[in-house]
Amino acid sequence: MTRFDPNSAVRITEKLGNGVELTCDDIPDLLAAIDYWRHGLQDEHQLAIALMNSEHFTFLKYQMQSARTLNTALEMKDQLNNYVFGLVGEVGETVDLLKKFFYHGHEIDKQKLKGELGDILWYVAAIATLFELDLQDIALCNVEKLSRRYPNGFNSQASANRKE
Repeated sequence: MTRFDPNSAVRITEKLGNGVELTCDDIPDLLAAIDYWRHGLQDEHQLAIALMNSEHFTFLKYQMQSARTLNTALEMKDQLNNYVFGLVGEVGETVDLLKKFFYHGHEIDKQKLKGELGDILWYVAAIATLFELDLQDIALCNVEKLSRRYPNGFNSQASANRKE
C-alpha cells in the first residue's frame, strides 16, 4: 500500500498560506494531510488515504448512473413511497441473511449480502436524488460528524459520554 508523503502536507500548507487556490487534484492530498495531522499513519487511515488517491468509483458517479433507473413517471410522493418501501424491504432481506447466520447456523453468503447492500444503496441514492441531495456530500458530512463525535476513533466510553 502506498504511504502518505508528509511533504504533500507541506505543499498544501504553502498553497493555502500563499492564497493559491486548490485544484481538484489537490483534494486527495488535502484530505490525506488532514488525516495525517489528526491521526498519524495508523493502518485504518492508510487504507482511506489509498482509496482517496485512487481512481475508484465515486458516490457521485454511482448516483448519476443509478438515477437512470428511477421511476420518474410517478408523482414525487409516489416515488418517495416506492423508494422508502423498497429500502425497508431490502433492509429486511439483509436482516434475514444475518438472522440466519446468527441463529440458524448458516454461513454468510457474501455475494448475496453484497447484492442486498447494493440494493439498499440504490434506494438511498434514489431518495437523495429525489430531494436533490448529493450522495457524495451526504457521505462526507457523515464522516465529518463521526470525526467530531469520535476524534480518536470509536470506543464505548466515548459513545456513552458523547454530547449531541
